[in-house]
Amino acid sequence: MQVWIVEYIYDDGGSVGIRTAKVNAPDYETARQFALGDAPAKDFVMSLHPESEDQFLGRPTIRARQMSGQVVNEVDDPDDDLEDNNDA
Repeated sequence: MQVWIVEYIYDDGGSVGIRTAKVNAPDYETARQFALGDAPAKDFVMSLHPESEDQFLGRPTIRARQMSGQVVNEVDDPDDDLEDNNDA
């Protein structure tokens, strides 16, 4: 059984709603079916990916605000540091 991360972005009464959930499922398709049935609203977009040690908390919220056109404070991408260190 694998743990999958579901990120929902949906209309929450005129504002952007964001919800993150975990799903235990043996494969992508099973996790996807469960995630679709557990959606927080009728209209939504979602991403589904296996849980990973490399995930950056807050990235779904930042991405959702960018997609909705809301102003986002500049947040450094943690992967940029890795790329800079590889140049040395």
